[in-house]
Amino acid sequence: MALSDLRHEMVLSAIEEYDKLGRDAFLKVYGYGPARDYFLLHDGKRYDSKAIAGVAHRGVDGRPLQAENFSGGNATVARALSNLGFEVTRPSDVIDGRSLENLLQKILTLKTAASATPGARKRHQPLTLLWALGRAARGYEHLVPWRVAFPALESLLREFGHPGDGLHAEFPVLRLYHHGLWAFPDHDDVPRASGSAAQRWMRQNQPLSGLPSWAHNLVTDHPAVRAQIVLRLLDEYFRDVDHDELLAATRLAPEPDAISSPQDEIRSLPNGTPTPSRRAVTTNRVIRDSALAEQVKLLHDHRCQLCGIRLTTRRGPYAEGAHIRPLGTPHNGPDEPGNLLCLCPNHHVLFDGGTITISDELVAVDVPSGKVIAQMRLADGHPPDRRHLAYHRCHISEDSQAAGAV
Repeated sequence: MALSDLRHEMVLSAIEEYDKLGRDAFLKVYGYGPARDYFLLHDGKRYDSKAIAGVAHRGVDGRPLQAENFSGGNATVARALSNLGFEVTRPSDVIDGRSLENLLQKILTLKTAASATPGARKRHQPLTLLWALGRAARGYEHLVPWRVAFPALESLLREFGHPGDGLHAEFPVLRLYHHGLWAFPDHDDVPRASGSAAQRWMRQNQPLSGLPSWAHNLVTDHPAVRAQIVLRLLDEYFRDVDHDELLAATRLAPEPDAISSPQDEIRSLPNGTPTPSRRAVTTNRVIRDSALAEQVKLLHDHRCQLCGIRLTTRRGPYAEGAHIRPLGTPHNGPDEPGNLLCLCPNHHVLFDGGTITISDELVAVDVPSGKVIAQMRLADGHPPDRRHLAYHRCHISEDSQAAGAV
């Protein structure tokens, strides 16, 4: 059962399965918790080192190690993986004293109270974080006077909070402070998040507050990190909310398109003419949750999940958000992260037309020839919903084949 029995190819096999399942599913299937200090670095991605080593051990005796049967850390997992030629990050390999994993772990372990809405959790802390992330996305100063923050947060709670949960914006920032996700740099007497005394302290001191500097720098300098957090919060707390409206309200929506809606429609005369006539028309375009699609594209760094291509234009990187199960009648697909892919224009067209389908193993296949195109590229916090993939195979690809056979 020694980790010294591991071989390089066993670790690669575990990494491959991790990529296919996604982090959350991989850890759940094998019973491991998220890593805190030690991560295996491979092809530019970080992996939970203990989970990878434990699952890789099935190559030794046919079954993975249970998490409780061995310890992680520098002397065990890190040493074994390093001896096989893999790079393992240590607790010192962090940005401004705090790591991305530390930030994500804190986001995933928010202590939110039960809502007045049965079966739901209060949204005060998630809304406060989205507000702060929106400020980071726009490059605004992250420390805000309470006289400015209070009305903004109260407005978000009124519009997107659960009915009956109250509008006490003081409590979420105080809870986030004691959870390590908020900062009051000018105060060391910050009260607990309960009672009228806490509200009175906020009113009297009108403190500057916001994300801690290390967290603000991470989400400002790394849009993919910010998008990963946004998608996790949306999936955990806001499934029944119009994501486009919420992201717009928190300033996380993309800047408005510079193209105006009135356009000239060019109509050539039947016999041709060097001066075709024109008339002005107004078109109505349905905007399909462009703010949510933008978060998905940011998370993937605008790289196609099938071919890895990242198109760069004079206006910046370009990719398209593709719905797996189409929106609107007759398919009625939802606008949610699990129903969105980040694709290049070519693969978007082929996927929408049913020429490409994706298996439950996340392998893209050319339907007419049956040939494998690629293993889908994944990103932490954005697993595709396999129910929508199955729907696409059944109702989009099969319908396309049937139409082609007529």
